[in-house]
Amino acid sequence: MYNILHNLALMIREYILFDGFTIIILLNIIIVTIAKALNNSIFKQFIFIYLNNSFLKFSTSNNSFLSSFNSLLNINYLISMSVYISILLSYSPSGTNNNFDISIFFKTLFFVAVFIYTKYLFEILVGWSFNIRKFIIAFNLQKNSFNKLIGIIIILFNSLSIYSFPGSITFIKITIFFVISLYLIGLYKVIRLNDNLILSNMFYFILYLCTLEIVPILFFINELI
Repeated sequence: MYNILHNLALMIREYILFDGFTIIILLNIIIVTIAKALNNSIFKQFIFIYLNNSFLKFSTSNNSFLSSFNSLLNINYLISMSVYISILLSYSPSGTNNNFDISIFFKTLFFVAVFIYTKYLFEILVGWSFNIRKFIIAFNLQKNSFNKLIGIIIILFNSLSIYSFPGSITFIKITIFFVISLYLIGLYKVIRLNDNLILSNMFYFILYLCTLEIVPILFFINELI
């Protein structure tokens, strides 16, 4: 009798967790759909951001015009990245999958939000301290444009991780490689776009790059390994 009740409880728990994940994925899709509906032509430029710089240049000079668009995609990035990290946390080095846990997701969502906004405030502080505030703001706007697209791509990774490749450490490692590669390519493109300003503030930029961009990535990789 105990075994039957125990198995039933596990089935109910798995259903709730699975259903919770589905709701979050649907929320991600709704947010992206609304952002696309706000300005379809801008969205088309946005999704090709890795192929040309037209959206980067437009977003830098028209940030107020894109405030709703940016806000929605920032929310999507926060949610999808939190889901992704929650999935990563559910995998043990031995390859055992502990399933997506909704409680871990909400904890991760809180810490990711705190990290992102603390990092942003620190970046602004660095900008004020070294008199490069305008450069830091423009640099972040462009860099975050790539992050927003990564947030959309991660929706696909999250869905495949749960529905198509549950328990696959190989698939998880592939997604980690792609996410970090996309981030570094985006960072490289932004650096190339601002190379003249960077050259005139080389020391401060290297300090910024090492402290606020490279160190968090290395910490993230170290925690996963």
